[in-house]
Amino acid sequence: MYVTQLTLGEGDGTDYPFVYIDTGTDLTWVQCEGCNPCFPYQLKNYNYEKSTSFSRVSVDDQMCDPLLRIIDGSCAIYMSYGPSPPNGGVITGLLGRENVKFKNSETNNMDVYQGLAFGCALHNVNMKFADIGGSENLIAGMFGLSPTPRSFLFQLEPVTKGRFSYCLPPILPNVKPSESTIYFGDDAIITGDATRQVQTISMYSDRHYYLYLIGISVNGIRLQIDPSVFEIGQGHTRRGLIIDSGAPYTVLAKSAYDRLRDKISSFFKDAYDWSPTPPGEVLDLCYPSYPNYDQLVYPSVTLHFWSLEQVGMVDMVLNKEQLFVRLSLEGFCLMMGSVEDPGPSFLGAFQQTNFRFLYDVYNRCLSFVPDNCAEHVYV
Repeated sequence: MYVTQLTLGEGDGTDYPFVYIDTGTDLTWVQCEGCNPCFPYQLKNYNYEKSTSFSRVSVDDQMCDPLLRIIDGSCAIYMSYGPSPPNGGVITGLLGRENVKFKNSETNNMDVYQGLAFGCALHNVNMKFADIGGSENLIAGMFGLSPTPRSFLFQLEPVTKGRFSYCLPPILPNVKPSESTIYFGDDAIITGDATRQVQTISMYSDRHYYLYLIGISVNGIRLQIDPSVFEIGQGHTRRGLIIDSGAPYTVLAKSAYDRLRDKISSFFKDAYDWSPTPPGEVLDLCYPSYPNYDQLVYPSVTLHFWSLEQVGMVDMVLNKEQLFVRLSLEGFCLMMGSVEDPGPSFLGAFQQTNFRFLYDVYNRCLSFVPDNCAEHVYV
């Protein structure tokens, strides 16, 4: 998962929380002092009562969802993550306004944006931040970038212009983490060269960023998948494929995933006579550790997208580094999963690594190009 650091508040209430970058949710929120129950968090919770710039959002504010219950006369928030309750994560709390500071990548100074709406999470159940759970967790909440008015992307529209770009560096076992920059507005650009061509595909923006996936191939062989499983649908029946940086890895509708899994399993059986280990609790296509792991040949997966901009089909090719995760000496697994039909499916962060993406919401398109996303490696 990928994080950024915010600077919230003024005076004694100033806080510097780390939050997950999440294109699949709109509201930016952090866990606040006074929460009950709270998720484990190693640092101090944000104390909104000590910040001189915090204010509660009234029920009449345009940012307030009228369907949510009210807390002490002010606007409430409700966000859910993962499976439906009671198994999924849920946070409730206050909707507030606060001064937020971001580091300017050109001047290296902090730019201040006043009165941004954000969530103060006070009742938090089953919130588990990937593998950083327990008392050592350093993640305070979420940085929401989905296309709704509550997203910072649209609250700061004069600056962002509905555009942002990022490049996710891979997270590898026993390798030090690296740093990359997210760009907004005029700074959000994307370029290629003779060997790395920029591709542009159509994108439908509702509460999420939907992509028009029309098929999947393994090693150039098209899988027999009913195309209706990737149709976006209408209203509350939306499904399709959502690009989501907050999802750890790609999850496909089961009928599509089963075809993909079977084809990859057949490749390893035919090439090396490998048989998978029993399915795990999360990842279900895994293999024991083999010698010369890095020197062997692995299958590629191609996602076929529809593009109005390029008038036809555009391919995104996923190679070994975007498909398989090595689990130390225990072997390796296909870093994908399934969800019951009809979905929705999610293009998660693991498959997005080492691609530079440009979201252009107003022009309804997503551009991407292969890239080396590690700008700086922590030492």
